[in-house]
Formats: sequence, structure tokens, C-alpha cells
Amino acid sequence: MDEPLPIDTGTSAEGQVPVASDDPVARVLIDHPVPHLARVFDYAVPAKLAEAALPGVRVRVKFAGKLRDGYLLERVSSSEHLGPLATLQRLSGPVQVLGPELLALCEATARRYGGTLADVLRLAIPPRHARGEKAVLRAEKARTEDADRGTPAQQGTATDDTGTQAAQAAAGIGEPEAQLLRRLAGWLLEAVPETTAPDDGPVPRRRTLACTPGPTPGLSWIRAGLAAARRTLAAGRSVLWLVPDHRELTVLHTSLVAAGIEDVSVLSADQPPEQRWQSWLRGLLGHTRVTIGTRAAAFAPMTELGLIICTDDANRNYLDQHAPYPHAREVSLLRSTIEDTELLFVSTERSAEVQRLAEIGWLADITPTGPARRNAAPVAHVPDEDRDPFAWQRIPSRAWQIMRTALRPRPRDGGVPGPVLVQVPRSGYYPVFACARCQEVARCPRCEATLTTQSEVGPFACRACGYHSEEFTCSRCRSHQVRAVVRGRARTVEELRRAMPDVEIIESGGEHIVTVLDEAPRLIVATTGAEPYVLGGYSAAILLDSLWPGPWMRSIDEAVSRRLRAAALVRSRDQGGVVYLGDEDELIRKTLTGFDPITFMSRQLADRKALGFPPYRRILELTGAGSDIDAVLSELGEVDELLRDEAEDGQRSVSAYPISAGDRVGTRVAEMTASRSAKKQPQVRVRIDDPRSL
Repeated sequence: MDEPLPIDTGTSAEGQVPVASDDPVARVLIDHPVPHLARVFDYAVPAKLAEAALPGVRVRVKFAGKLRDGYLLERVSSSEHLGPLATLQRLSGPVQVLGPELLALCEATARRYGGTLADVLRLAIPPRHARGEKAVLRAEKARTEDADRGTPAQQGTATDDTGTQAAQAAAGIGEPEAQLLRRLAGWLLEAVPETTAPDDGPVPRRRTLACTPGPTPGLSWIRAGLAAARRTLAAGRSVLWLVPDHRELTVLHTSLVAAGIEDVSVLSADQPPEQRWQSWLRGLLGHTRVTIGTRAAAFAPMTELGLIICTDDANRNYLDQHAPYPHAREVSLLRSTIEDTELLFVSTERSAEVQRLAEIGWLADITPTGPARRNAAPVAHVPDEDRDPFAWQRIPSRAWQIMRTALRPRPRDGGVPGPVLVQVPRSGYYPVFACARCQEVARCPRCEATLTTQSEVGPFACRACGYHSEEFTCSRCRSHQVRAVVRGRARTVEELRRAMPDVEIIESGGEHIVTVLDEAPRLIVATTGAEPYVLGGYSAAILLDSLWPGPWMRSIDEAVSRRLRAAALVRSRDQGGVVYLGDEDELIRKTLTGFDPITFMSRQLADRKALGFPPYRRILELTGAGSDIDAVLSELGEVDELLRDEAEDGQRSVSAYPISAGDRVGTRVAEMTASRSAKKQPQVRVRIDDPRSL
């Protein structure tokens, strides 16, 4: 039998283009929105790009007749593809933007959330901006030349002023308010630093802290994080600090500048493209030792990263609304493990996920307890319907008394006057509603408790017995129309102005959100989440109406978090701080009275563990046609379906699976999505661990 003729397997390029002599094959991840096409393909490296085509650079390649972006993952000596390869067309900049650690983090995130690597990279790496890149590379060249000459590098500006200006612009901050911010930072730094470790023994590498107002109401999270950051910087490592929105970003940056911490870079999706790309590159090239930002900064590259700080991890702003919908808290946990860094979760409340990690010992809980915690929190008053005949009113007599005392304390009481916060529900929120035709207050058909809804069109639910309905029907006149009973911010301001005509009233909410105010006695009426920081803290807070966020499992968690964040802006009881709580819910009352979110969350977790609910199991939410959902679940075969209901575009299915199967299920879901895409089958939208799935 004749031997087969030898086959030339050497790499060649289309059009007989000369290829690189060493490792002529580039493995390129195509940035494509179609799942089955967002994968790695082999391309030939032309000889002219042999030196510059390094792993991690962005490239442009021809794919399906069009030029597309991609990332060069690695260079290899040969390809399994038979025949000539298409060539790299050009490089999109000389910077190796996708390093090994960032690639590992993005791959872990894709597995965790059942998405494609291309989708995660789209969230992790901002769009390139050529002019901004050139400016950073010029600075890098100057640093290198200074290092070669043995002279100190010229830092330019110590902080990323353009990032601060962008954050201030996003927050609507002018120069007068910027001056107030600097005063706020000075007041913060005069206080004794918050401890972030036990008094004796080594500092835990991964820890969590639930703050109280203490000496600096509303800003204890900065004091705690600052103490941890200084330790890390003194050890020669860098710090990544995440905050939920641009208001906290602006306050934090001002405080870091006042504290004398150099090389601070601001990274946020609110920044213009040039500034955002510059901030991202500065972290990649080691020009900054501290990067602060919103959820967009969770993937920010840092050299010698030593500490990740995540503030208020339960905030909904940390959940990305782009596929595969990762949460910045989970990205921080993955990154801390992959890069072996310290981790600090600091907030006023305690999320279910962080509490579970503390209970199993993965996080060390360094929260103060006992009298020290109670004394650092304000005194909380709740309505007494038995003794106060006017407790049912919109603003009860006890609340009026607290406001007047805080604004004008009597000399014999020794109190210090100060601003008073009046918190009202956010716009469009219906904690109590009534029939629009007969004005009858809507009540649960099962237990007669008041119903709650998010909007005029539902869904409608009872927080007492769990009743849930997509449609409201009045028990008296059978009408389906509803109207709000709780008055909004504007109506509350009218009532306050009539009762206190000589007191200044400032509104914060909607399109006009105030970031910071001075210590002058006044009334501040703010919607939930729009409460301004106040120099010296509020002397009192009146928290009106119920803030139950809606008919889902974590609604009580969110209600407690909102109340605690508002109460944390009030002075401690040692400084005369008082909070009036208008909620009827006993869980909210107990948690606020003791200012103890840990006990509250621990009890919540005990119930969820017994039921097998998150965070003890992971949740898979599928939305699409019922038959397509059935096909996915039957093929997946490792999840337990908990519920299925109707959705706008078909049906919605919620299933649970063990945490130990997380990567396996995520990988399998991504493979099934790509397979259905390749077969041109209808897609099913996938969301893993969405807090509002249940």
C-alpha cells in the first residue's frame, strides 16, 4: 500500500500575504452580539504586524465580509484550520488592554452569569478614545524616560481633576456646593478614624462592617474605608473603591483629596468617553494607586491591587442592566479570589449575600455591638396609637414636636439646633391606594390588610399574607381604577409651609437632587435616595409613610435598607439625634429602634435557608415562549422550577439550583444559548441571580 503524500500544514494567509516567522497564528475573540459568533477564530499575523500584535491588544479583522473588532487572546505556531487564513487588518491601538488577570475575571463572570465572554468584555473595557489614549501614553513615555535617567517622575496632577469635574457635573454641583463639599470633607477628617479591624490581632483579609452615624453622620463609610485604604497604600499596594452612584463618588473624591491621598482616578459611566478611557488606562499603566468609581469600575485594571472596598453593596445601582447582568458585589468577590486581595464591604445595612458569607466565616464581621453601637445611633420613636389619638395623621403631633424641638431647642435642654430631614416616598410609589371611583381604601380580600402596588396598573400585593394579583377589583363598587392615598413631596411641602411659615424648606428629588447642605436649621423634604449630606448631620429625621418596595421576596430587605440609610444621616443619641419612624411594620420598627441590621438579616436568612431560597441557592430566570422555556429546562436538567407566570413577551420561569453547581449551570446555559442562536431558534432571555426574580 502506498504511503500518503505529506501535507503542508504551514500557516499561510489569504492573498499570499507574508506572515510572521514566529507564532504566525493569532487567536482572536470576535466582539459580536450574536451568541454563537462571539467566539475565538484563528487569523494569520502579517509580517508587518509581527512586533505589535501582542496578546491583549484590540484588533480589527474581516468577519463575514465586514470589519469587526476583536481581542487578540494569544499567538500560537499553527492552526487546525485547513487552508489559508484571513489576516489581521490592523491594531486598534498599541495598548495591551486585556491582561491575564482581567481575562480570568471576565471568564469567571461569564461562567457565573451564563453569558458570553464578549458581552462581559464589553462591560469591562470602555470604548477606545484615540486622543485620550495619546495623552496617557505621552505621560507613560515621560515616566519611563525619567526612570531611565534616575530622576523622579513628573506626576502632573495628583488627582484626576477631569473625573471629579465630570462627577460634579453629573451631580449638578456648582462652585458654591463644591465649597460646601470641601467643608464637609474637612469636618469628616477631624473625627477619629473608624476602626476596620479588631483592637487586637491581625487585620482580617476579607471583612464586613455595618456602620452607625457616630461622630460623622452619613459619612462613617468613608472614615472606615479611608482607614483601610491608608494601610494598604502604606504597604505599597493599590486600592479599588466602589460606590453606588455619582453623588457618593463626588463626596468620596473630595474627601480623598482633602486627606492628601495622591494619584486618585475617577471612573464612571457618567464620564465623557475621553475622560473615562484616560481613567481606565491610568489604572492599567500604574499611573494611579487609588481608583474610585461606580459599578463600571468593578473590572478596572490596577497594578498591585491590594484592597477592594464596596460601599452599600445592596444598592440596586450595582446590578448592570446589560447582558449578562452581573452584580458589582459578585464581581468584587470573584476578583478578590482571583487576584488574592483584601476585601471590605462597608454599609449602613447588611445584604443577605454578605450576611451569609459572614455566617459561614468567609467574611469576618467587624461591626461593633452592644452599647457602643446603640450610643452611636440616633434615638428612634415609633407611633403609639394607644396613647396618641393623632398618630394616624399624615404628620402626627409627635413628629411636629420633634421638628420644632430640633429646629429651635430650648436653652435648658442643651440641644444644638440643626436641619431636619423629612423623607417621603419616591415619585410614583403607592404604599397605600384607594379605589378611584368610590374612594374606598384597597384591602386584601383574604386578610383585610391594606394592599400595596408599584403603579396604577399593578401588580397588587398584600405584605401581611402574601396575596398577589395582577388586577385590582374594588370590593365595594367593583371598579378596577386606583388612586394614591399617600401624598407626594409637593403636598408635604405645602403642609409644612402652612404650619411653619418662617422656616426655610429645601426640596430634593426628581430632577433636582441636592448633594450637600450646611448646618443651618431648616427643613429638607427629600424622596427616598435623594437625601442630601449635611455638615454636622441632621438633628432629626421624620420618615413618613411606608416604603415597602413591592411584592417580591427582598421587599422587606429593601425597606429596612432605605430607612437605615436615612437614619444614618442623623446625629447619634449622644449628640441629641432623633428619628421618627412612620412605618407600621414591626420588623422595620425593631430594626430601626435597635439600629441592628445584622440581627434582622440573620433572622431573615434562617427562614430562607429552611425554604431553600437565595442566597442559599442560585436563581435562574428564563423569559420567552412557554415551549422554548420547557425545551431549555429539559435540556438543562439540573434546576428545580419554583414558579411560572405570564410576562409581556410570553412566560417567565424561575428555577433554583445549588451554589456548588453555579459555574456548571452558567456554562451550560451559555452553550445552549449559542446553540439555539446557531440553529436560528427563538431565544430565551436568561438572568441569573436577579434580586427581583422572586
